[in-house]
Amino acid sequence: MKRLWLVLALLAAGCARHEEVHHEEEHSEWITLAPEAIRGAGIDTAHAGPAEIEVAVEAPGEVKMNAERVVEVRPRFPGEVRAMNKHLGDSVRRGEVLARVHSNESLSEYSIVATQAGTIVSQDAAVGQAVDHESLLYTVADLSTVWVDFPIHARNAGAIRPGLAVRVHTESGPPVAGAGTVRYVGPILEQDTRVSYGRVVLDNADRRWQPGMFVAAAIAVERAAAKVVVPEDAIVRLAEGPAVFRAEGNRFRPQPVVLGRTDGERTEIVEGLEPGATYVARNAFLLKAEMGKSEAAHDH
Repeated sequence: MKRLWLVLALLAAGCARHEEVHHEEEHSEWITLAPEAIRGAGIDTAHAGPAEIEVAVEAPGEVKMNAERVVEVRPRFPGEVRAMNKHLGDSVRRGEVLARVHSNESLSEYSIVATQAGTIVSQDAAVGQAVDHESLLYTVADLSTVWVDFPIHARNAGAIRPGLAVRVHTESGPPVAGAGTVRYVGPILEQDTRVSYGRVVLDNADRRWQPGMFVAAAIAVERAAAKVVVPEDAIVRLAEGPAVFRAEGNRFRPQPVVLGRTDGERTEIVEGLEPGATYVARNAFLLKAEMGKSEAAHDH
């Protein structure tokens, strides 16, 4: 925040003049900045041109344990639990002794070991408890990967298929983002809801994805060519609608535009910016802030 105020101050100091431009269908104001103010604010320009837009289908999702890497630990023989060596949340190694049970048949103790490495996600027995081969002692989950399940509505059923790239991010709480591919698509639609579901496997070696989290998934269903594409950061939202800043040397003015498709990082410009036009590609919001200050001064 302190840096932002310094940049805005630099812009104000370097703002030489505002020139009103009148054309038959255009009334906007040029902002002229000193070269040092442009450099200090990190304002970069680019030429408008073609690019591919990743067309994505958005869907809500939920992070779940990878069921292929979840093991339920049960006794081999009936008996009494004599030791529970691990507790909820503990990490375990493959082959590590998790519990000891006194067998009713052999009248001796035997060990129950972990068949995979992972984390204790449930502890369902206690020392002294009578158990048999159906009793659940622990659940061990390998959380190094997780699933994200998302709904597929009938209108998208033909477009979403295994192998498509997916971006996933949290919608609330600390920001977490990741990427994967569609691993599975349900073969049928539910009769009542007309919804199937898809699944993404995400790497979770750093444990940033917690089962139970609600997320948003963007499934890239196609790539489409567009004649004019700009970074999402180049677009500013004004009272009149979206705009980009045209640039001529050290002069800038807002240009209303009509937006098309977007992949969240790049956006198609359908109208308002022709191929080859020079526009502000980075830190356009600082020019918007400077323009707002100028309008406030004119009001007074």
